[in-house]
Amino acid sequence: MTAEENIFSEEAFKDYIRSSDHTGIVLTDTDEKEWLLETDYAAGTVVFHDLGIVELIITSKKDGENAFYLHFQLGDEEHAKNLYDEMLATLKGMEHRQKVRILLTCTSGLTTGFFAGELNKAAENLQLDYEFSAVSFSSLYEIGYRYDVILLAPQIQYEFRKVSEIYRRKTVLKIPAASFAGYRTGEVITLVMNALEESRHTDTEVEAIRSAFDNDRRILCIGMINHFNSFRIGYCIYDHGRRTLDKEVIKPTHQWSDIEDLLDYALARHKNIDAIAIAYPGIIYHGRINHPDYDLSDSFNMGHYLEKKYGHLVILINDVNAIALGYHALYEDTDDMVFLFQPRGNYLAGAGIITDGRLQRGWKSSAGESGRLVPAMVEDPEIKIHDPEGALEIISKQVLAFITTIAPEKIVLYSELTPDTGEIREYLKNYVEEKYIPELIWTDRLKTFILPGAMIHALDVLKRLEIDPDYYKRLDEAENR
Repeated sequence: MTAEENIFSEEAFKDYIRSSDHTGIVLTDTDEKEWLLETDYAAGTVVFHDLGIVELIITSKKDGENAFYLHFQLGDEEHAKNLYDEMLATLKGMEHRQKVRILLTCTSGLTTGFFAGELNKAAENLQLDYEFSAVSFSSLYEIGYRYDVILLAPQIQYEFRKVSEIYRRKTVLKIPAASFAGYRTGEVITLVMNALEESRHTDTEVEAIRSAFDNDRRILCIGMINHFNSFRIGYCIYDHGRRTLDKEVIKPTHQWSDIEDLLDYALARHKNIDAIAIAYPGIIYHGRINHPDYDLSDSFNMGHYLEKKYGHLVILINDVNAIALGYHALYEDTDDMVFLFQPRGNYLAGAGIITDGRLQRGWKSSAGESGRLVPAMVEDPEIKIHDPEGALEIISKQVLAFITTIAPEKIVLYSELTPDTGEIREYLKNYVEEKYIPELIWTDRLKTFILPGAMIHALDVLKRLEIDPDYYKRLDEAENR
């Protein structure tokens, strides 16, 4: 049997889809190239393209947004089946996600727990897809991101500003004292309904971003971000600086094979690529990725593997370094800055450092691993990172470390629990004179910066190779001696 005969075919994949468990799902397979999967809460689509490319999509009926999106090239049977199984599991789980999840919080959670039960009864009588839960305020910052609406009881409404800043993508409301004291479920449900209706008509903040960089290259850029409870892999082709093929993979889980599926899809359609640039978490050194969470070890040269498989130059860069490069290029007001990324629920932060206009990667590309300092500076960081007060200490002490070492003019940071840079500035005043505290900027626009940063890094590498074609070859030889 030849290699081509051994490839999992489109017809075999269709047979597998038909034989799968579609309980609660209506499968329509009458169209040869586009199959539909329908539930009360979401719509799924399987699209069969030429060259064995398959596209899997799930769209929420709640808000019309994609909850799952990927494409891959048919080849390995087990891999294709696993991806479809993951799509099915996500589609079946959409029922829970379609409900408007509303979290009540007070000092202890006891009073709001009873009120939440009464609100659920009222919502059921009104046939509303609302689900009310309750939690003590001390646990709000651990679980609040899972909910659509957060309701503050009267006794903790002094925290409204902070909760609204931290959960700026959520609807945060104060329960009127009279409604709370009298358990007036109708008034609270009306409050929620009106707020949700108003939010649907609020324009999304749009930031003017320069999207074109003048150059003579065609670079496929990929950037992965584990952000807001899902893995998002954005990718595009910068064609002479202009952004084309601008798409995104969305999945609840992530394996390295997702990157390969993306490359299979993109390179099957776009041949004239000068380089592939991938921005990915972990310490990245000469094509090796060290990241234990994704089963990647620096004993394996991922760059060489991908170059051999796809026949293109592959350039890897740490994700936060790419974000720093992208931010620096898009806001050209300083040549000395740090981008500090503090992931949710994990004190192991990372930073991209730019001095004199150039990215500093350090020995073995390990510069910016500021999270390693945290256990030496903060007691019990694994506990404190879940609380705004603890997160403030963790992020501020990392900022302090950069101020006292490289002294950047600007520090841009992302930390969900510390959106108020004024609080960070006040904390820093305990350790350093205010005149030495740089401009502090908070942002959550990670996707805006990561792909331009990957392209900028790729251009730098390509220029270096033009001057010295054997540069990386000599580095590899020196490392293997």
